Amino acid sequence: MAKLRLLDSKGLGLVARMELIARHAVEGFLSGLHPSPYFGSSVEYADHRPYTLGDDLRTIDWKLLAKTDKYYVKLFEEQTNTRGTIVLDVSRSMTFGPEGKMNKLTYGMYLAAALSYLMFRQNDAVGLAMFDSKVRHYLPARSTASHWRNLVQTMEAVEPGDDTDIAGALHELAGRIPRRGIVMLITDMLGDVDAIMQSLGHFKYDRHDVIVFHLMDRAERSFPYDKLTRFRDIEGGGTVIANPHSVKRAYLQRLNDFLDRIRRTCLERDISYELCMTDQRYDQMLSAYLSRRNRMM
Repeated sequence: MAKLRLLDSKGLGLVARMELIARHAVEGFLSGLHPSPYFGSSVEYADHRPYTLGDDLRTIDWKLLAKTDKYYVKLFEEQTNTRGTIVLDVSRSMTFGPEGKMNKLTYGMYLAAALSYLMFRQNDAVGLAMFDSKVRHYLPARSTASHWRNLVQTMEAVEPGDDTDIAGALHELAGRIPRRGIVMLITDMLGDVDAIMQSLGHFKYDRHDVIVFHLMDRAERSFPYDKLTRFRDIEGGGTVIANPHSVKRAYLQRLNDFLDRIRRTCLERDISYELCMTDQRYDQMLSAYLSRRNRMM
């Protein structure tokens, strides 16, 4: 795989312009969609827990003491910026794409660079995880400029893996993200849908906000083949020769059922879902997505 240059001036120019266009949407999306989930010092409190020896007496809820005759301390909502983790699928199936054009993995890397740049410019902490059958790289969320450059350079240097185990990798990662935040999954979703959704539920159980950017090549979506074609499994290596006219209808029906199932399950579980075609400019796609989210606020 040719080495990517995600930090070139053209790429950053596109992202910077996108920041200006979608500034208000980004602020709402990354910092204001939900009450802050992090605990610290503030004028408002989120919950209580029983008092234990050594707790600051100033945090005791005296009104609750009068009502219950028991000591409780207030847990405060921290007025802080968001923490996000970008989770990028770098398995072999992500290398699918037309010769000489952007494949799913390259598109996903540019999208990840754009998302991380926006969070960095918002003074939010952003981390990165990359996986195939397991987590290959994990950089915990930070908000420094040097960390952002390290994050992008790590993506530039990655080599695609082999088999995919989205669900297994996500379960592994869920135990490594220490604080509640936003989890942004960038993947082609090729795997057992039930298992993938269960693994995303692991993040929801830990009270993360979850966004799925589902990447597809246009050929995967439309099946444009019109003559006898040899199809190869990118990850497994197997091949099959088929007449596209005899399988296209069934393929598209199964694909539509697959996509409908993903959308429906994400909606049921309060997971944001965005289908991204790799022939659409990533900056335009992301700006449109953020604008839609802003209108929903």
